[in-house]
Amino acid sequence: MKQASEAPALTSIRVWGRLNSANVQKVLWCLDDLRVGYDLVLAGGTHHGLGTNEFRALNPNQLVPVLVDRDVALWESNTIVRYLCKQYAPDMACRADPLQQAAEERWTDWYGTELGSHMTTLWGHFKRGKVLPHETLELHLARATQLWAMLENAIPAASFIGGRAPGVSDYCLGAAIHRWVSINNSAVSPNLFRWHSALAVRPAYQQHIVAAPL
Repeated sequence: MKQASEAPALTSIRVWGRLNSANVQKVLWCLDDLRVGYDLVLAGGTHHGLGTNEFRALNPNQLVPVLVDRDVALWESNTIVRYLCKQYAPDMACRADPLQQAAEERWTDWYGTELGSHMTTLWGHFKRGKVLPHETLELHLARATQLWAMLENAIPAASFIGGRAPGVSDYCLGAAIHRWVSINNSAVSPNLFRWHSALAVRPAYQQHIVAAPL
């Protein structure tokens, strides 16, 4: 059971974040998809609260999301998702073979090092009013298309990145593929569109990603 509040609630898991952040969205949809209870503390953006001593004690970077479980504060959204999958759904969201798990999770780190900056720039242009020069826009679109094609070839037919059920990389890249479909629907390749459709029928994905505020 979750609640959004301006102050932390006394539950086993608390999450600090804002609902229009892709990094927060991946954590919330992972939590709800795995049916892990938590309380949400609205923070960041228009909710403010990141400059307090209390928040700095949780995350010295003063960024969201932050997840606290058993009095341990975790930050970095991909680290949080990895923890949730291994702690609360190891048989469902993780591979038994560590090598297969690493082969899946590399896409999570690949997104951060290769594709993420292009997607952030494109989302800002198409959805948040940060207009790019035409040539710059075309360069970001071309590179993003090229990079998404790499993942297209790695997702098995009728499957998630994580296998028969969503795994770490599905939770970490779920918000990104929805943004790609939203801004570039006509150019989304068939396998990526199939993957997005498989994610989109899950209630937690609908709530935290499809229906998320801009």
